[in-house]
Amino acid sequence: MEVSVMGFLDKFKKKKEAPARPHREGTAPETEEYTPGGSAVYRYQTPEDQGFRPPEDVCVSTEAIEKHMEEIFPGWEGFVCHELLSDLVHIDVHVLHSPRGDCTLLYTTGMSDLPMSLPEEIADREDLKYAELYMLLPGDWDLGKAGSNPKDLPYERFWPIQMLKFLARFPHEYKTWLGWGHTIPNGPDYTPICDGLGFGGAVLDSLSLVPELTTEDGKTICFYMLIPAYKEEIEYKLKYGMEGLSQRFAEGKLPVVLDVHRPNFCEDFKEILD
Repeated sequence: MEVSVMGFLDKFKKKKEAPARPHREGTAPETEEYTPGGSAVYRYQTPEDQGFRPPEDVCVSTEAIEKHMEEIFPGWEGFVCHELLSDLVHIDVHVLHSPRGDCTLLYTTGMSDLPMSLPEEIADREDLKYAELYMLLPGDWDLGKAGSNPKDLPYERFWPIQMLKFLARFPHEYKTWLGWGHTIPNGPDYTPICDGLGFGGAVLDSLSLVPELTTEDGKTICFYMLIPAYKEEIEYKLKYGMEGLSQRFAEGKLPVVLDVHRPNFCEDFKEILD
């Protein structure tokens, strides 16, 4: 699936938001549009303001997720960027530094407090209804410290946290879902997610780095790695599917830790998609 959002970071850069386009309650907007690779395309605009909606359930699986991450990344320490005011769901971003200081893990909690709205053809897939997101940054990426407000950071350092928070709330805000292989361009023009960067969106991958978690109450939580991506990489995926893009990533040796200067692994893709 491609999720085309009207500049998903625009409101954090204080740009004018696009008007809302209504869609059916409880589901993603209907689509008759498919990519050459067979993925459904959903186009979203900012939903109508529904007022403040305090979350009904908060930190439902946070303790289980934290324990899960501690087992996968033993010895990693850090802090939590707590969300002070939450609408619909309470999204926190956890920051963990590796013992050697060469890597930093960011992961969300709160996205899995509510089930996502899966399309009718897979609505019975209980193993896909709950998810969290994560990404790995270089160890020297300054995200402040415990008790500091990450929003006080320069935007070029803050954007990974903001991107994770926005996308973790996105499926609940827009009555849809996110999963493996979903691409999210930053608006129709693939606006750079941060000034000076070539990435115009993101793709979600499910690597074995963080396996799924089954909680004590039987809920399955999937973990998807957020990969900032170039326009050509996203459009290559739309043409050849996630399998095709994964092959390009493997051939180019996509780094697990974010490299803002990494090459565009689909730079040679020049086709214009309808």
